[in-house]
Formats: sequence, structure tokens, C-alpha cells
Amino acid sequence: MLKIENFIRILSAMYMTQDNEKRRVATMEVLKAEDQMNSDEMLQIGMGLLRVSDHGAAVQAYGAVLLRHAVASGCLAAEKVPCGDIMMWYLNEPSLGRLLCGDLVDLITECMIYEWPERYTHLMEELCPTQAQLSKQPRKLRLLCALVVRFMDPHFGNVPVSRMKKLKSTLSSYSRVILAEVIQALFDLYTAAGGEGSHQLAENALELIVDCLTITVHVASSLAISQWWELGLGNALSVLVRWLPVAQEALAATAALLRCDGVSTATATTMNQQLLALVTAVLDCVEAYVMEVNYGILEEIMDLLLDLPDSIVQAVVAPVSQSCLVVLRVPSIYLATSVCHLLKRLGDAAFAHISPLELMMRFASLIPKNKFHPEFGTDDEGKRLSEQQYGSIEPFERGFAEFRSLAGHLLTSLARIYPVVSNQFILQIFTTLCDGRGTLADPRTQSGFVTQQSLTFREWEATQFLLTHLSESFKYSSDYVSQTIAALIAKQTEDMVLYPVYLNMLSSFWSCKDDAALGVWDGTLNIIFSCLCKRQKDQYDVDELSARKRAVTLLVTASSQHAARFVDLCEPFMKRIEQLLMMPSTTPHERNFLYEAMAALTSVLPADEGLHRLQSFFTPIVKMLIQRVQSLDQMKFNSIIVAQGNDLQNERNMLRDSVAIVAGVIRRCKTSPYLVESFTELTPYIVRLMEFVHGLRADQLPPEYACILEMDGGVREQYLPGRSRKSVPRQSNKEKARTALMDLRMSLYQVVGALSAFLPSEALRGMLQMLTSSAELLPTHAMRSLIVHCVFPIGTSHTDLIASILPICGVFFARVARRISARPEDEIIDTKQLFYFSKDIFTFMRQNILEKNLLSGNVPLTNLVIEVALSILESGSNVYDVPRFINATVEVSRSGCSGNSAMEAQVEEFAVLAFGRMLEFSVRADDAVLSFNDRERLVFFLSDTYVDRYPTYAAALYSRFSLDQIDALHTELVMTNRFDTKRRRFKEFVLKEAAKNTRIS
Repeated sequence: MLKIENFIRILSAMYMTQDNEKRRVATMEVLKAEDQMNSDEMLQIGMGLLRVSDHGAAVQAYGAVLLRHAVASGCLAAEKVPCGDIMMWYLNEPSLGRLLCGDLVDLITECMIYEWPERYTHLMEELCPTQAQLSKQPRKLRLLCALVVRFMDPHFGNVPVSRMKKLKSTLSSYSRVILAEVIQALFDLYTAAGGEGSHQLAENALELIVDCLTITVHVASSLAISQWWELGLGNALSVLVRWLPVAQEALAATAALLRCDGVSTATATTMNQQLLALVTAVLDCVEAYVMEVNYGILEEIMDLLLDLPDSIVQAVVAPVSQSCLVVLRVPSIYLATSVCHLLKRLGDAAFAHISPLELMMRFASLIPKNKFHPEFGTDDEGKRLSEQQYGSIEPFERGFAEFRSLAGHLLTSLARIYPVVSNQFILQIFTTLCDGRGTLADPRTQSGFVTQQSLTFREWEATQFLLTHLSESFKYSSDYVSQTIAALIAKQTEDMVLYPVYLNMLSSFWSCKDDAALGVWDGTLNIIFSCLCKRQKDQYDVDELSARKRAVTLLVTASSQHAARFVDLCEPFMKRIEQLLMMPSTTPHERNFLYEAMAALTSVLPADEGLHRLQSFFTPIVKMLIQRVQSLDQMKFNSIIVAQGNDLQNERNMLRDSVAIVAGVIRRCKTSPYLVESFTELTPYIVRLMEFVHGLRADQLPPEYACILEMDGGVREQYLPGRSRKSVPRQSNKEKARTALMDLRMSLYQVVGALSAFLPSEALRGMLQMLTSSAELLPTHAMRSLIVHCVFPIGTSHTDLIASILPICGVFFARVARRISARPEDEIIDTKQLFYFSKDIFTFMRQNILEKNLLSGNVPLTNLVIEVALSILESGSNVYDVPRFINATVEVSRSGCSGNSAMEAQVEEFAVLAFGRMLEFSVRADDAVLSFNDRERLVFFLSDTYVDRYPTYAAALYSRFSLDQIDALHTELVMTNRFDTKRRRFKEFVLKEAAKNTRIS
């Protein structure tokens, strides 16, 4: 039998030595000695240690630790521990140290789990009698807190559930008495500290208050909410959340109570005013915390409000919305995002209780980009808060994007409800907008324009954001609009970096209620025309090109979406467009856009006039295109694309621009007999051009031009990690050839895709067959363009052709699975392209097949859809979406075949085969195709499906695993009760097999 003296010696060595190795050896010796003790030895040594005080506090306290371990492990029955004597000693002996008191509390708590209420019946009468004066008995309060927390804790560890239920229900019967005494203790401590005016609190008093609040949270949740106010809990917390020394702790307790089940399930009819008063009390503190710069508490309050059910938040809409406005004073994107979420939940009702003008001003101060950036922000306080609340740049940028999105939504709602106020605010921000010439401090481009990092650009961009969302008010009120337009025109800039922003602001006025009376169209479009009429100072300056491109695309937008609102101005505008078409400064791309704008304008003219206008420019283009294509063969087409000479370059430009104009006319014009006739005549030549484009082979081109079939270098950059597309001002002849080929290909695909609305299915079926044969060798980027912009529009217009379209996708991905990239960076680029391509395919199939219910009774189409999805999976392009899509397809097809047993059996067969192939892929695929994380993700889904629908997919295992393996797996699954454990067993089974067949690192 181990003597207590020897155990004390070992403990002393463990606590007193400074050498880590000696401490480790002594610790292992203590644990070994404990393992060898029986219950009597544990009781004897534990009690003996508690009586020893001359070997240090740690040795004495270990007696309580030893006894607690013995009781918790079941080695020692709790009834053998003289718990009553220990508790009296703890409560009444003033010389006990803090360490010993803490361990005694843990020991008493552990014993009472088994002793109360059966054997130690008077526990609560001793600890919490009526008029207990707990504020003057800190040890009693500490013990009561520990007992309450343990008895009400749902995480009961090794204690049987039935025992914890007994403790919880018994304690609940004392909840009212305990809560009354604890609230009295809080009042006594508050009074003793000096009340509301005091700002300091003794450390022991703070601990007592925290214990009281902890007890409150645990026992109040077992009482009806109405009893909280009968006992004064609501008043107590309402006072404490305003009391600075304990505000954080009181708020945490209040938040915990407001999150309890009784509150979260409250409805508008079951809520009482006291509960709402408690929420209001918390909200009343917000302004004080903003003044005190206590952002931690503000975060807690906002998190609490976001967690509260809508029924409560809606019931206190006024104080919540007012508090939100106050919080927006803080230069914090994190808090502002929380505010936006709250205001969005409250809806339009929130704006009735706050100043709309002030809310707009608050948002305006937070909107500028990079103002609060954690690395290069210009607002010091906001920058510091961004560093604290987001930690790094990437989370901040995601958070800022979320804030802007939410703020834009709210600003639009504000403008709709308060249009006059919105118009007034827009006028104000234009009046105060900084000069477009910038300042000396602004960084500049080589051409002397301000950069996007300048403060001037930041202010202009923020103003554009505000105007974009607040311009909703123009639909409802014309107040201040004429002054605002005048103010904006006065701000017209010559800076080409700012000019696209300026043009975007002009376009915001196109939604004006009284646009014609205010001269909106005449004024704004004349500015756009003036921009396009100006001769470029530097034809290679990317900022000038960008500004002109924005001007011409806005002209197309105005013509295609708003022309009906300025019909009277169409004639002069068309003359301006014709003038621009003749100007040598107009680039070919701009010319194509101008034709598109003119085509859109013809759609709103009277029928005869519109047809005459359209024929005047479209008929010559069609004839010119037909003549050129008639004279082409593959070799001549190759020469034109390479264009090693000025004549061939002009021919290439004419060919490319003619097809682009045709695409623009198809996009913008309504169907008419003239267009049907023109497109019918044109279709064979468009198809022939596509054959030429697809027939381009690198070995048929000059060696230096073989690279034009590859993806553009600038586009490639976007697919590589940490890189972005860079503007290249001057292009070499090879780059011009590649760009021309890419533009021609895209325009052709758009034309054919749009022609599907004019052509019958049979004609398109033949075209699809041609495309399938001619597109076999296309690179990924070209194939994606063909499918998305040409083939999918055909399927959308003619659903009967979808069965002919899907195999094209399946064959492509099956070919990809066998392809090996020559360079590592090509592998990265291909992987990303294929992933996005697969997303396009799933979107098409979901929108045009699943959502349109085409699988109903169509088993062959179901098989096709599943086959395409499996080909994507087996190429390794998209592991995440495939199993879910197949599952959705099977479910839709099952419901569509309901009642037809033969079809149902076929669908089940497809489902089992698909499951088997996914399983085969997860086990056999090389780790170069299927990464470890993707393999785990796929197997997790398969395990979930297998267990959930067992034994539906059991047949898929028999051809892939031995019978003994399958029987052992099924036995394990049957013997396991929990679904998650069954799922884990299946996952481990598959991954174990995969480890044998693949190189998993």
C-alpha cells in the first residue's frame, strides 16, 4: 500500500522542480501511482492530503483533485467522500487559498452529481436559502455557480443522460428562489460599488457579478419569460448593460438569455412588452458605446440582433433602425455590413424611423474604395479596425464587396421611398465633387491622367456608385434633376481615366420620369457623340481606348433599350452615327458598335422608314459578305487570316467586320420578312466560313503564325494564380491575326446561335453534324465558345435538338480525359477552363432539361444527361458538381416515370450504373486526375448516397469488390446505429481500396 508520505514526496518533486525532464518523470510517477490505488487508498490519501498544509498549497489541493478523479472515473463512490464536511470546511475556513478553494468546488460539484438530491437533500437550502445575502458570501456564490453550470450543462461527458435529466429537473424546481437571490446579490453589489456613477470596480466584486450573471443565464432559461420580470431580472439587466465596469459581461448574459429557446420561438402574439423592453435597453446603450469607442461591445450587440428572430426585431423596429444609424458613425466595414443585413431584414419599415438623408450621408462616407483598406487605407481609424476585424487583405476585400452590394440594395430602396430627398442628396454630392483635373498629389499615367489609385478617382468612383443606386428616385420625382444635370455637365472632364466614370453617371439619368421635358437624351447623347468625334491624342493609349469604348457601348445601350423614349431624336442621332462611320478616327470595333446602334434605332421607327433605313446599310453588307465568301477556299482563307500584306489585312478586316455587323443586326432587330429572307440567303455562307475557321491547321500556316490558334496571352494570364490580364497597347502582326480570328470566330458563333430562331430544326440538325465533325480538333477555349455561344442557343430554341447536342459535349470531355498537357502552366489553364466549361454545361442542362421537365417519360435523354455528367467527372474537370447533378437528374427522371414500372426499372438501372462508374473512378483514378481532397469529397457523397438508399446501390459493388469484402462492410453498417458512423465506415472502406490502386500521398 502506498504511503501518503511517499505520495507527498512525488507531488513535491512534480511541483517544486524547475527541470522539465524531472517534472515529466515525476508526473508520470504520480499518474502511475494513481492507477495502482484502490478506492480505499484514494479516499485515504486524498483526505490525508487535504489535511496537510505544510507542503504547499498545490500538494494540499491535489487531495481534492485525486478525489475528484476517483469519483469521476467511478473508482470511488461519491457517498464515501465526506462531502458535507468538506463543504462546511470550504465555506467556513477563512485561511483556505484560492487554488485549494477552486479544487474543492470541483470536488463538491462532482460528488453532488451523484449525491443530490437523494442523499444530500438539503444542498440548496444550505447554499441558497431565502435572504441568503450571497453578495457577502463569495465562496458560497462560487460553489452555487459551479453547481448550476454543471447541472444545467447539456454536455454531460461520462454521466448517464438519465442522471443529468434528474439533476436538471430538480434544479429547475429551485430556479425561482435561486434567481431571486442572485438578482438581490447583483443589486447589493451594484449599490456597494457606488451605483451608476461609479467607473471602477474591485476585482473580487467583478468576479462575484460574473458568477451571478452566469447563474442567471443558466437558471432563467428554465423559467417562463414572464417570471423574469416578476423577479426583477429585466430591470437588473437593463441597468447593468449601461453600467460601464460590467457592461461587456452584462451584455453577454443578456445576449445569452435573448438567444434561449423561449425567446427564439416567441411570436408576435406570445411576446410580452418586458422582453421587448430588455432588447430596447440593450439598444439604448449603443450611442454611449460609440462615444466610448467600445467597438467590441458594438460587435456583440450587432451579432445579437442578427441572431434574434424576425418577430422580435420587427417588434422593436424603431430602436433597432435608430441604433443602426448610430453604428454607421464607426469607420468599420465589418459593423456596417452587419447594419446592412439588419436593415435589409427590417425592410422599408426601418426607413420610417430614421433620417433618410443622414443614412445616405453615412453610406457615402463608407463607400469609397480603399479608404479603409488594411494595407493602404487613408482613414487611420478605419484602417486599424479593418486589420483587427478582418485580419488580412483577402477577407477584407470579400467583406467590402458584400457591404457594397448590401448598401446598394438599401440605397435603391431609400431612393424609391424618398425620391425628393434622394434627388437633393445627388445634387449635393455633385456640387461637392472634386475637380476632374485632379490634384498635384494624385499619381498620374504617362499621358498625364490620374490613376485609379488616386484620391480623385476614388471620389469619382464612389459618387458613381451612389448615383447608380440612388438614381432609382428619378423614376418617381423630377425635383432637383435639372440642377443635377447642370451640375454634372459642369464637371465634364478631359481626363480619360475618369471619363468612363463620367459617362456612367450620365447614363444614370436615362431612367428619369420626365426625360423628354428635361432634355436628358439630347444632352447626354450629345456628350457621348462629342467624345467619339474627338480625335485621339494617342491611338495606343489604353485609357483613351477605354473611354471611347465605354462611350460607344453606352450608345448601343441607349439605342437598344431606350430608343422608344426618344423616337423624335432618332433621325438626327442616326445622322450623327453616319457621320461617325465616315470619320477616319473611328476604329473598326467602334464602327461595328455604331452599326449595331443604328440597327437598334431602326426598330423603333415607323415600319416602312425603319425597313428602308435597315436595307440601306445591311443589304450592301450582306452582298459584300456573300461575294467574298464565294471566292474563298481554305488556303485563301488561311492567307487572309495571316494577312502578310496591306491588301490582305484590309480583306481580313472587311470579312471580320461584316460578320460582326451581321451579328449586331441579329441581336438588335425584330424578326421581319426582309431579315428572314436575308438570313436564309446568308446562312450557307456563314456555315462555309465556320468550316474555314474550324479547318485552320497549324501546319498549313507560316511557322511564325502557328501560335494564332492558341489562346490569347492576355486571356491566359487570367487563368494563372496571382496574375491578371494586362493591356497591350501595340499588337504585333501575329497578335493582330489571332485577335481577328478570335473576333471572327465569336461573331460567327453568335450569328449561328441567333439564326436558330429563324431556321427550322432539320436545317440546324445538319449544321450540328457539320460542327461535330469540324470541331474535333478545336482547343478548349474555342470549343467552349462554340458550345456556349452557338450550340446551346440552338438547343434553347429547339429542344428536340438537345439529344443531338449533348453527345458533342460528352465526346469532348472523353477526349480531354486522355489528353496530357505539355507544360505545367498549360495544365493549370486547361483545368480552370474545363471547370468553367463544365459549369456552363450543367447550367444549360439544368435550365433547359431539368427545369423544363424534359426527362419526364424520356429515358434515353436521361441516359444522355447522365453520360455527359460522367464524362465530365472522369476527365477530372469538376468532381464537386457531378454527383449532385446526377442525383438530381435521377430524382427528376424517377418522378417523371412514376407509375410506369418498365421506365422506373430503366432509370434505376442507369442510377446504379452511374453510381458504379463514380465509385470506380474514386477507386481507380490516378491522383494526377483526382486529387486527395477531391477523392475524399466524392467518396463522402457516395457514402451518403449509398447508406441513405441502401440496398439500391449494392449491386454496384459486386463487380468491383470481393464478396467477403462486401459482406464485411454490410455487417459493419448493420451493426452501427448512427447514420454518420455508417457513412464513415463506407468512406473508409472505399478509401482503403483506393489507397491500394493509386499514388495517394
